[in-house]
Amino acid sequence: MFRLRAHLLAIALIVGCTYLPFGKAVPPAHAIQEDEESRISRQFRREAKKQLTFVTNPEVEGFVDQIGRRLLSVMGPQTFEYRFFVVSDSALNAFSVPGGSIYVYTGLIEHVKSTSELAGVMGHEIIHAKDHHIARMSGLDPLSLLGLLGMVLARGGAGAQAAGAIGQALSATRQLTFSRQLELEADTLGLKYMAQAGYDPKGMLAFMKMMDQQNALIQSSVPPYLLTHPVTKERMANIERIMSSLPVRAPMRETPDAVRRIQTLLRLDRHEEDAIIAESERILSEQPENAEARHNIGIAQLAQGKASAARGNFEKARDLDPRRPGIDRDLGRLYGQIGEFQLAREAFDRAIKVEPRDAVNYIYLGEMFERENNLREAANAYLNATNLAPYSSLAFNRLGVAYGRMNRPGEGYYYIGRSFLLQDDDERAVADYERAMKILGSASPRAQMIKEEVDAIKSRRR
Repeated sequence: MFRLRAHLLAIALIVGCTYLPFGKAVPPAHAIQEDEESRISRQFRREAKKQLTFVTNPEVEGFVDQIGRRLLSVMGPQTFEYRFFVVSDSALNAFSVPGGSIYVYTGLIEHVKSTSELAGVMGHEIIHAKDHHIARMSGLDPLSLLGLLGMVLARGGAGAQAAGAIGQALSATRQLTFSRQLELEADTLGLKYMAQAGYDPKGMLAFMKMMDQQNALIQSSVPPYLLTHPVTKERMANIERIMSSLPVRAPMRETPDAVRRIQTLLRLDRHEEDAIIAESERILSEQPENAEARHNIGIAQLAQGKASAARGNFEKARDLDPRRPGIDRDLGRLYGQIGEFQLAREAFDRAIKVEPRDAVNYIYLGEMFERENNLREAANAYLNATNLAPYSSLAFNRLGVAYGRMNRPGEGYYYIGRSFLLQDDDERAVADYERAMKILGSASPRAQMIKEEVDAIKSRRR
């Protein structure tokens, strides 16, 4: 099991761009077939759950997932299912796995200055998976893969030791002769696709320059992303050249505030409420009309359970800037928690009008309806969330629970099973699917559909 785990973890970092000398043309994809890549992706996700800590805040997960889906929307038909995960780790890192699993570390998210910078990183990683870069590398062997294990698991606080392990790993992988071309290919295509998706291509260059500065400032502890994605003059010149050739188009409205909000939510995960409040109050002492600072105080206060104080700050922030990202969602959640259901519905209506395709709005709306004991509307809200975010295990879990509370256990077990399936817990998924089939009746059309899913799950486990 350990060897399998090491093998799978190592594969991820090879796709995450080991940079080595080259001298041959990059061959077309071979060796690893698409179904094998999907299997590697599933197996890696299971092992990664045992090794890494993941962010479970639905807004942070949803933010990263939305960027990924927007990029994929301009890349044409996909050969496998893409999944996006946020790793709770201060390391400045991101990587992709064959078969479409993309991992972004919180340390990287907290360093970007805009949504477009993060989109540039994710577009680069998606290309590695989309264009089967692992299959286009030659000379791979289990020993080389095993040597890369330390790259994935290197965590903050183990800088020198991790750097040493990575140095050994790079030495062990000298057979990888095509990585430089693949890096340039990921930059080139990632840049073109992010521009087509409406992101500002300058974000990729800005991120690369930031990484270069980071490398110059902290030579003693090089970020993992720089060890596997070295910033070179060649790469930056290539990006500038591609940018000059892109058709002129108006990028989507840049929303750095959305990134800053996500960064604030990540700080809440570290229980930094008091620090957030103190920093925001210092800003307000100099800028009394700063809506972001007022909003952040409310976010921290709500996390502390101070609903009344949070309400005042949320409402003031909305008066100052009614288009602030997330303000109506936060008001809707707060009003729902204190039983002001009409105000909550009005706030969620405004939030959905601004972001009609944001599944998190519907998840929180469903929670509000559950508090109101309006289970039918709660189920409808959760169903909307599953349609908008078909890989959200939380949305399917909440939908299953709502159906269970409505005394519809067949549907309840099915959707909870779907939630387990999205968590790569096949055993529990099959158990709940079989419970659903028993309740629905084996001859019913719905049960027949579920049986087909169960058969597919069992066949891939053989």
